[in-house]
Amino acid sequence: MRHSFAARARASVASWNATVVSTLQANPWMHWAFVYAVGHLYYFSYRCLITPELLATFGAKDEHTAEIKLAGVWLGVVEDFIALTCLVVLLWGCDSLLRLLPGPRRAVSILKYALQFVAYLVLFVVFVAPFCADTVLMRTRQLRFTFDWVHTYLNQRDAAHNLQVGAVEVRIAMHALELTLAIAVLFSAIGVLYLDLSHWSPLHAIWKKNATKRSKPTTYIVTTPSSRSNGYVDMERGDEEKSQNTEASHDDATFLTESHTSNAQSLPWRSYVESIVMAGSFLVVLPIIALAIAHNCSPVVANVALNTILNEAFRLWIHTEFLPSLASGDIASASNSLQSPFIHASTENFTLFGEASLYRRTTGFRGPLAFNVSVDPHDPPNVLVIVVESFRARDSAYLVGNSTYLLNGDPNITITPDFDRWARRGIAFSNFWSSYRTSRSLESILFGQIPYDSVTDSGITGGKTDVELAGLPQFFKAKGYETTYMSGCRTDYDQWNKFLPAHGFDEVLARNEVKVLAEKDLGITPAAWLSDKEGGGERRAHSYWGPHDDISFEVLGNILINKTEAQTARVNSGTQKTPFFLTHYTISSHTPFREYPAWWDEYPKPDFTSQYEGRTHAETIRAYLELRYFQNLALGKFLDRMKAQGVLDDTIVVIVGDHGQAPELGLDVVEPDQTSTTHVAAALIAEGRLGDDAGTIVEDAAEQYDLFNTLADIVGLPEGGFIQSGVGRSLKRAVPFGDRIVWSNNPSRKFAAIRGHHRIEYDHVSSEISMYDVETDHFQTRDLYPTLDETEKAGVDAIREAGRQLNMYFKNRWDKKCILAVAC
Repeated sequence: MRHSFAARARASVASWNATVVSTLQANPWMHWAFVYAVGHLYYFSYRCLITPELLATFGAKDEHTAEIKLAGVWLGVVEDFIALTCLVVLLWGCDSLLRLLPGPRRAVSILKYALQFVAYLVLFVVFVAPFCADTVLMRTRQLRFTFDWVHTYLNQRDAAHNLQVGAVEVRIAMHALELTLAIAVLFSAIGVLYLDLSHWSPLHAIWKKNATKRSKPTTYIVTTPSSRSNGYVDMERGDEEKSQNTEASHDDATFLTESHTSNAQSLPWRSYVESIVMAGSFLVVLPIIALAIAHNCSPVVANVALNTILNEAFRLWIHTEFLPSLASGDIASASNSLQSPFIHASTENFTLFGEASLYRRTTGFRGPLAFNVSVDPHDPPNVLVIVVESFRARDSAYLVGNSTYLLNGDPNITITPDFDRWARRGIAFSNFWSSYRTSRSLESILFGQIPYDSVTDSGITGGKTDVELAGLPQFFKAKGYETTYMSGCRTDYDQWNKFLPAHGFDEVLARNEVKVLAEKDLGITPAAWLSDKEGGGERRAHSYWGPHDDISFEVLGNILINKTEAQTARVNSGTQKTPFFLTHYTISSHTPFREYPAWWDEYPKPDFTSQYEGRTHAETIRAYLELRYFQNLALGKFLDRMKAQGVLDDTIVVIVGDHGQAPELGLDVVEPDQTSTTHVAAALIAEGRLGDDAGTIVEDAAEQYDLFNTLADIVGLPEGGFIQSGVGRSLKRAVPFGDRIVWSNNPSRKFAAIRGHHRIEYDHVSSEISMYDVETDHFQTRDLYPTLDETEKAGVDAIREAGRQLNMYFKNRWDKKCILAVAC
């Protein structure tokens, strides 16, 4: 019975197999149709899965409609068809090449099957993997996939382990990967068993039609059953003979058969023309039509429809995308639409080199003072800029002021007592903003720019040694300063090690140099950098980035003391003073907040329980607060030492966060708290130079890119002024509160414009826009935009458009390497 069942099963399989083979032989177009069907089903399923995320990310609330979804899916099917046509053509080419291999030897047949399986598998994965990755990124991070992610990973793979990925994200990614690979393997197996796309193509219809027209007239041959073949031979793939016996139904019957004698001449010229027209329609005309529709439809429709592999091919090869056109970068028209233009003409004297450019020569600053810093032009002070990792404004009780709800209503707590103590002695900025990511802060702080618009890259990436820039390093060198960059952190990340010496820094001291100096001057042993306690490890360095802030500040202090003593000696000997400009980046408070020196384990810490108890991510919040306090202690100890050694008597110090942080959201995705991640702490310390202005708090909106003009206004301009291409203003000058707009962009989330305490959020192209009062509504729960009248909304919309144009202006200038040029 068992053998009988097995036999019947084999017979059923054989019968089904024969039916499939005969059907495909009779309808060779089905080989192509199968590829289209599988591809469309894959794309359609995943597109439907992420449509809610796409609507939430790229659409306004009134765009979450069935019509929008249907339009997006319809356009998506068209884009999918274009992508799948490219896949089918490539598979057809592979099958055509495989037919050229000799046969029918068994070894050759096996090789052909293996090659076909690999070709089908690789090509299918190439066409669906980017779409799969896009789906995963949208579901987990609300980001779109591009091949720039791959490029960034290859460049920064050493730092990949620092990326925080949640368990849910891993599960989503693994499910998508497993499903995609399973479909790819199944598709390839079916291809080996049944498919050969070389048997047919849409052009065959043209060739067949014209070949029929060119054949000679039909003749009829009288045959008998005995003269007919008892079967037929079909060369399948050119390597196997398959025969099927037939029986005559009437032995004595005669048959009339048609005989076509083909003409020896080649196909007529019109066949080639028609073939080119058909191929061009599918491979050129249809993509152009789809591209035109995508450029002119609603952004949310285009994003729902987006086929990632098709879009990436066009983006990389033709430099266009299946998305609505972004801003042009026309800052001339954008500036004219605002009451306050990009260059603050009421406080800056300048000469533009071109109307549609920010490239200018600044010759001075004017206007009433917000504060004054006394500087002898014949004895210029040293300047130190300290950029603190992940230093958000809400951690400082001094900056928070009356908004104690940011400290959970506890008026007696501060996370940064030493920063607060020194900020009270100087000038504090309570409404100071950044653009997210550390590399982007370098562009703003040093060069006064809106940072490069990219999720994966920055203006620093690759070193940009072939781009001419003008910023603080060039400004201070023009005034005769020594320029130094220093950090306990490694600088190979994002190729800072190439960028910094190519753009104005005479000396760059990073992780390795700081370690050498610490071992030489501080008595740190090589083993102390390690985490292995039994091997003498004291965890004095972050395992990836480099020495912790307590060490780097000690080394920095030694350097400043030595420089100051050398300056004094030169002046005493009658030699002109050579001041220094030094930029220092800290690192200890970097995510994931788990690494600190061994001595910190036993150090008595404040009770921060009120800030994290009962919270969802309580342990992450606690770890962040304690590391923030550790960094604060290191900063305070450094400043106290510099004061005691007399360094601060001749040095102006700026302290600013590179960006903020939101441990309350965990470690995986912090950007949704846009205020905490971009509203940073900032203060200026100028011992003995502020007079009655010491203790001033500047409440109007300011941004990292304002530091360039602020420091230039403080220390004085070089003879003839200086060149720049930034958007900052001098914060030393007083302006009416809320008169000026600052821009704070996060490409992985939203763009923002801050005016007074109002924060306006928008993205590249969609109609979505919102406005919040972040002074009273830090967590952005009450959107004020719907409450505005039409005139007020028009004003806010103009700010959004200006921000988009300004953002694209800098992106275009970086891409075309023409930052310092009138036109690109």
